[in-house]
Order: sequence, then structure tokens, then C-alpha cells
Amino acid sequence: MFETAQPRKLQQQPAHAERLLHALVVRANLVPEGAHQIHNFASVPKELRIIARLAASTNGHACSCWTHEHRTWLFTGELSLPQSRARGVPVLLIDVYDEEGPKDSGLWMIARDGKWSRCDD
Repeated sequence: MFETAQPRKLQQQPAHAERLLHALVVRANLVPEGAHQIHNFASVPKELRIIARLAASTNGHACSCWTHEHRTWLFTGELSLPQSRARGVPVLLIDVYDEEGPKDSGLWMIARDGKWSRCDD
């Protein structure tokens, strides 16, 4: 989660969803090795700041931004309570963006051993 100049809803996201989103990005290798998380909202590219503000203010999503070399990714996500209840494990609905726009969207679940996998259905 970003530390400065955030919209009010972005600051109020449940810590649980933020921790799950961070764990998903790292453990599922959604960014290259050596990538680091951007904590300063002002350092996020403008295109991605707009998406992060919109996702947080309209959908209440947690956001996580990462960079490596000359690439930047924004992950937005929310805990899917119906999917989590049905599967008995936390399930996140995430969207992935880079400076060019949307790249991916889908449901991810965490197994009891801490490994993340994409939900097939």
C-alpha cells in the first residue's frame, strides 16, 4: 500500500486484503526477481496512479505497485467472500495493469501450504 497522498478509501482498506495481495504478487512470481514495491504514491507513473485512485474509490480495492528496470505493474484486488467461502481458503479477484493499460484479470486462491494458484473456474 502507498504511504502518501492517497485517496481516503485507499488508506482505509483492510490490512488483510493488502497482505494477501502482497503475498500473491511475491509468491506467485507475478513480477520478475529483483522487482521492488513502490511505497511512495507520488512515484507511481501517472497512468497507474489514476487507475489506483479509481479502483480504490469506486471498488474499494487494495492496490500494490511494483517496478523492475523500466517496467511498472499495478495490482488491484479484493477478497472474494463468496469464492473464499465456497473453497474454504482466501480467494482474491485481481486486475493487473502496466503503463499501457490492463494486462490480466482473474481469481487466485491460496492453498493451506501458502502457495498461490489461479482458479480455473
